[in-house]
Amino acid sequence: MWALALSNLDLHPHRYALALCILLTFVDVRQTQGKKEQAADRTRFINKEIERLEKITSCYLPSVTRTGIHGSWLKDKTADETCLCALKLLQVSPDEGFVWALLGTSFEQRNNKQKADFCFKQSTKLLGKHSEFVKEWSYVAPFVTGKTEFDGDPLLSYGGITNVSRFRFDSKPTPKFFSELAAKGTVGWGKARQSNMDSMVQIRPQLDWNDLVTSLGSMGITEWQGWAVGEIVVNENNLPLAIRCLGVAKCFVNKVMLVGDLYHRQYFWSPLIVTRGVHSVFVPLRTKVAANFKVSISAKLPKFKLHQPSFLPDLYKGYYPGKVYIPVLVCNSMSEEYLSLTKVEVVSQSAGKKLQSHLVDPTNIIAPGQIRPISVQLFVAEDKDKTTNTQVIEACDDKSPIELDLKVRTSAGSEILKLNLRCRQKGSSFLFTFLDHDGSVQHAAAIEPLGHCEASCPVVLSLHGTTVPPQNQADSYKKMVNGNFQFGVKGMWLLAPTRHGAHNWEGPGALTAMSALEALQQLSQQKTMFQYKADSSRVVFAGHSMGGHGAWHLATHYPDRAIGLVSLAGWIKKEEYGDSNLFFRHDIATSFADPSLKAIMEACVAENDVDKHLSNLKGIPVLARIGENDRTVHPYFVRRMVRLFRAADVDVTYSEIPGQEHWWWDTKEANDGGCVNDGQIRKFFDKIATAEKSEAHSASPAAELDSCSSEDTESCGKKSANSLLTEAGSQTETFTLVVMNPALGEGLKGIVVLQQQVPLRRSTIQVHTDGISASFVTENILCFQIKDGPLPNRSLNIHSLKTLKLDGITVDFSRISPPYIMCRNSRAGSNEWEHAPNLYQETSDIALRGPHNYGPARRIAERPFIIVVGTRTGNAILLQHAVYIANQFLATSDTSVPIKEDKSVRKEDRENFNLIVIGSPKENLLAQDFLDLLPDLQLKGEEKPRLRVGTSCQYEDPHTGILTLAPQGSKGLALLLMGLSPQGLEDVVKLATPTIPPMARSPFSNLLPDFVITGPDTGLKGPGGFLCAGFWNNTWGFSVASASCVCGA
Repeated sequence: MWALALSNLDLHPHRYALALCILLTFVDVRQTQGKKEQAADRTRFINKEIERLEKITSCYLPSVTRTGIHGSWLKDKTADETCLCALKLLQVSPDEGFVWALLGTSFEQRNNKQKADFCFKQSTKLLGKHSEFVKEWSYVAPFVTGKTEFDGDPLLSYGGITNVSRFRFDSKPTPKFFSELAAKGTVGWGKARQSNMDSMVQIRPQLDWNDLVTSLGSMGITEWQGWAVGEIVVNENNLPLAIRCLGVAKCFVNKVMLVGDLYHRQYFWSPLIVTRGVHSVFVPLRTKVAANFKVSISAKLPKFKLHQPSFLPDLYKGYYPGKVYIPVLVCNSMSEEYLSLTKVEVVSQSAGKKLQSHLVDPTNIIAPGQIRPISVQLFVAEDKDKTTNTQVIEACDDKSPIELDLKVRTSAGSEILKLNLRCRQKGSSFLFTFLDHDGSVQHAAAIEPLGHCEASCPVVLSLHGTTVPPQNQADSYKKMVNGNFQFGVKGMWLLAPTRHGAHNWEGPGALTAMSALEALQQLSQQKTMFQYKADSSRVVFAGHSMGGHGAWHLATHYPDRAIGLVSLAGWIKKEEYGDSNLFFRHDIATSFADPSLKAIMEACVAENDVDKHLSNLKGIPVLARIGENDRTVHPYFVRRMVRLFRAADVDVTYSEIPGQEHWWWDTKEANDGGCVNDGQIRKFFDKIATAEKSEAHSASPAAELDSCSSEDTESCGKKSANSLLTEAGSQTETFTLVVMNPALGEGLKGIVVLQQQVPLRRSTIQVHTDGISASFVTENILCFQIKDGPLPNRSLNIHSLKTLKLDGITVDFSRISPPYIMCRNSRAGSNEWEHAPNLYQETSDIALRGPHNYGPARRIAERPFIIVVGTRTGNAILLQHAVYIANQFLATSDTSVPIKEDKSVRKEDRENFNLIVIGSPKENLLAQDFLDLLPDLQLKGEEKPRLRVGTSCQYEDPHTGILTLAPQGSKGLALLLMGLSPQGLEDVVKLATPTIPPMARSPFSNLLPDFVITGPDTGLKGPGGFLCAGFWNNTWGFSVASASCVCGA
């Protein structure tokens, strides 16, 4: 400015230079004087305060250091002794910005604003407005932990991390904590530094891990837990900041719980309004061998930001296959305001017919701090029904993608999202998107059938292994033909779905695979694009590694769709494979959990045990293969399944490929199809196709396959002694339906279990029929239904049945009309069955349970759902919990979750969505409505709330939390999260926290039954501190047979 003023004067150049030099000297002198005055002010302040404090106290530290002052301040933030020590250090080292911030915080807490202002002003000059990262960390680790999401924390026996961290700088004696992992049984505080904003903090406890693994015979012992603690400085009051915690599931700023970023996706920033002062950051550590994490702080985030989708659909032959959805990821960086999306539009595209877009979601709001994928549909402007049957572009290829600019308008402004859409041609795989079971946008890869098939073609549903992208899975079905790779399967569609997260093709993963199957059938109806339709009722379930397990799992639960099964290197159950999901092996909770509780928790995942369901596959050809030298999934697991298959009279071929490991490209010769598509597998597919064309199914597709085993091939491919139809053509057949949870799957031969006598225990129906009569012998069945031919390739021919014998009692079946629902007589001890066609008619106040509303808790997310925040007492904490849960769903499974206030929930929301209701009746307007539907769960009292379960269990400790399912409308579920205090509520919200990869599952999806009552010891003991847990009965009442506590009949 001064130089500009001089330039306007008419001065000779020499005189101008001299004037400028004089001016700069003057400015420098003034700045120097200013600094001297500031230093003098600082000195006067320090000396005056020291003089004042020395009259009433003394500095007791033998050596006045920053660490010593920090430790003293943590124990008592307002003590005169601490302030005096801090001032004496500043007297010698006045540029210690952190100590100025400590002193300012002390004055602030003593309501001495003037002195606090002065201290924070000094800290601001030295450190800026806020810390950008934590430079110095203290950590205490390792402690043993189990594999559940909610094991206990040993430090709670010492008062918890907030208490013990106050003493972490003590030197005499140095704090020690007992840990069975450490030599001599104790661990203390360690130190770690973060050198800059971009570096990760690594914590590697020095233990003899090899000794532990060898002695205990378990790699699982290398997983440990602990805590890291550090401080950040904020020098400006009510400063909007955003915190990001990479490499961990969660972190805390003081007592505020924030979602972490386990997968290092970079966009999980949590906005906060932070008061000025020194604030503690607590990071729960959970890892194997070494922990790597980073906490970053920023004040520069915009109000909202768009991020690139992790996947996009392809154009195929110039068309969009099916309805085209794009998940637009939107981050609301505002800490107090909701963000509304008002419009999306294509404002630019590089080629092709004009595309338009619209918002799919009925609820396009994003809560403060939430990151949410918003579903956007693309369609050709001239295609009025938005089905994209119109060709977008006549000629394009992978090298010339269509570039789109998508403008997203929001209540806080607009932003352009740039998208590149590939174009794929016939003979190659293509990606398509679809709306999944939970309303989120997911994607899959597909390849059209090779050669000819009938009007509709079966589908090879191929499930990938860990981290394998769907296109790679689809493209692995290739072989070399005349010097070029040929992709796909002869006479069958190939479908390779995917979903982010540790689902193992169970729970949400299984439902995503089935949603992709239905989506493929729908998109293949586009006659202009596809010659052959896909038939979702005729499926070859296939997969490799994790996908091999998924193939077992889906085939056993959807056997009426199965025309074949190919499992490659598939394990049986995660709890018995590897070390990532051990069940109550090294857990803190193992020392406290009652056997009844462990049984309840194990029942939550028993539906995933494929060996318990394999009798459902009788009559379906099975090919089980593995590499002879596979040590990722040892052949033991596949051999075990084959033994069980043969004992159950299932038509199975076992092939152990000589010299091969977990994956290979060449089985016998170069580019012959390798692991998933070599000659043996192609022959298996061909025989399935051939058998499909024969009504009698007289030839077993698993028979006479080559390359059965490296040693013994004599017994490979034997026909089942009791296949679907005998060679004589009679219709006599015997089979057994096994069900653990009626909520998953479609039954067997059209027979579906509707209700169990004891929920989530093994239920069976043994069937013997000759086509005219049938005999059913049941176990743990209350109601079942015989469906009238939903999947004709496997259904029981009920129209020819004259008599039906149920548990020895004959029923005249010819006089029964649809729906064929049979229920055990309600009289105690009765063995009689009744026709109950009106079982689920809405004529009763009681919402009877069935496949549509059975638990466990994870089923809340098996339908589109909304998180409902209570507003009756102010919703700041409840909203924080809602955002935490919603962001965890996104982090672990790419789920899009709307968050709404209770007063904004509409009638159509309750009809079309499941609900997660946060807050008790005094906090949430909806809570009491759902509690009224649970006759054996009562929450009473305003000032001193108390909880009653059953007829005799009453809980009054304020540190009590409640998680429970409740019926929601005729088909839906609600999940209630409540507490007798804020801490009790936080305990059940923490149940949504995932573990570490590779088992970072979505919230509430593992080992949580219909209801859980947490108590004051839950934090310390994990599940061993649950006061009660269990499953509601078929009328949503309490039953001792299905609970871990004895609370009456």
